Amino acid sequence: MDGQLLDALDRMLWPVAQAAAELLIPEDLGAVRGCAAEDCGWLFLDKSHRRRWCSMKSCGNRFKARQHYARHKKG
Repeated sequence: MDGQLLDALDRMLWPVAQAAAELLIPEDLGAVRGCAAEDCGWLFLDKSHRRRWCSMKSCGNRFKARQHYARHKKG
């Protein structure tokens, strides 16, 4: 690879590395949580300390849909 390509890759990866490092700042470490969905391994930053899922659109919605289905299946 030539030097210009490597420089371009470094410039693209630097913001990703910086964001990852910022998650590990001790004051924010307590806000890093794992998704409550059994089939998800994502971590997310929860400054509200109330979230359970990495995304309500995917993991949270699937959980609530399964709960709803289970309640109505019994009845």
